[in-house]
Amino acid sequence: MFLMDSVWDLRVVRAKFGMGAIEEIGHDAKTFGGTRALIVADKGVAKAGLLEMVKHPLERQGVKTEIWDEVEPEPSYDSLRKAIEFAANRNIDFFVGVGGGSSIDTAKIINLITTHKGEILDYVAAPIGKGKKIGGPCRPLVAVPTTAGTGSETSPAAIFSLPEQPLKYGIASDFMKPSLAILDPLMTLTAPSRLTATTGMDALSHAVESYVTWSYETKLRPQTPTERPTYGGTTQLTDMFATKSMELINSNLRIVVHRGNDVKARSDMLLASFLAGIAFTNAGLGAVHAASFPVGSRYHAPHGLVCAILLLAVMKYNLPSNYRKYAEIARLLGEDTCGVTVGEGAYLSLDAVKTLMRDIDIPLGLSDLGAKEQDVPELAKDAMKVQRLLAGNPRPVAEKDMQSILIAALRNE
Repeated sequence: MFLMDSVWDLRVVRAKFGMGAIEEIGHDAKTFGGTRALIVADKGVAKAGLLEMVKHPLERQGVKTEIWDEVEPEPSYDSLRKAIEFAANRNIDFFVGVGGGSSIDTAKIINLITTHKGEILDYVAAPIGKGKKIGGPCRPLVAVPTTAGTGSETSPAAIFSLPEQPLKYGIASDFMKPSLAILDPLMTLTAPSRLTATTGMDALSHAVESYVTWSYETKLRPQTPTERPTYGGTTQLTDMFATKSMELINSNLRIVVHRGNDVKARSDMLLASFLAGIAFTNAGLGAVHAASFPVGSRYHAPHGLVCAILLLAVMKYNLPSNYRKYAEIARLLGEDTCGVTVGEGAYLSLDAVKTLMRDIDIPLGLSDLGAKEQDVPELAKDAMKVQRLLAGNPRPVAEKDMQSILIAALRNE
């Protein structure tokens, strides 16, 4: 007899939010009991002067800081190894990841390996890695996002690429989740419009996918509470977070892309990203993110851009699984759903996403990234390997279905 789960477990990172919140990082550091911090960032964040906004409050509280600002976009295995070697013998007490998902994820992996030793691939699932479990807490890690979209500040996962592999890979454990997220909209003001647009669409893809995935009540009851999956399915709370995120994105993403110094809109987008991050790190994701790994790896395209393009095709495929929720997505994204059937309202969600993408100058098709129809079979095969995400897609996806999704995404007509 199969018993469905009747319990859900909400995991939320501690967070501080508001203009000037970064000024409190030195006081927060005292609670960690350490005096040496490694700040992890990329060159763009360093050139924008944002590291000084982190460094000075720490040093005023007696914390000595060192900086690793060699983070790569979509970090490679080699870049992570270099960062780990830099940090290995410096007696670091805690870490501060400053930037987008790449910087925060790099900080997570440096923390993991310098705390628990071993090699990165030891903690990657088989057959690529050894699938070793992380046996205990890592050192404290503070996540300071400078973009609004990746959700890495809420997530227990870190993503990276292997040069000889067609996929991106990840390590996930609650022990890797940041100890504190500092969400200061002033840290996002220098983000370029293109980056703002793609990370904002990443946040939207998180909100949409986490809203329509399977409910926790449709999942089998685990043998023990510790076996309950991290992506546990939708709950009333994750739905609240996801829908509020979509509402904020619809009201603010266009503004921050075209008028980036609007602090109120930047603040609302940072909140939208955080809410979507809570939603997806608890409820789960689906085919958008499963397919984004091989597509992003093959065409070296920003993750948020890939997710935006795939979102349209995956939504179209998934619509019959839950017309009611897709009609609600349409309404939250500004479509007038009064006087239409639920099915008609659901299809309006596609119009809403397409309009938003056009308004912020996001290309509509994978063909704009260089993808061709002959690439689809291999991409689909690789996407099917990401079963931990496909398991949450609201409509089952076979390899032939994934091929159809990718063909549709070439142009999203």
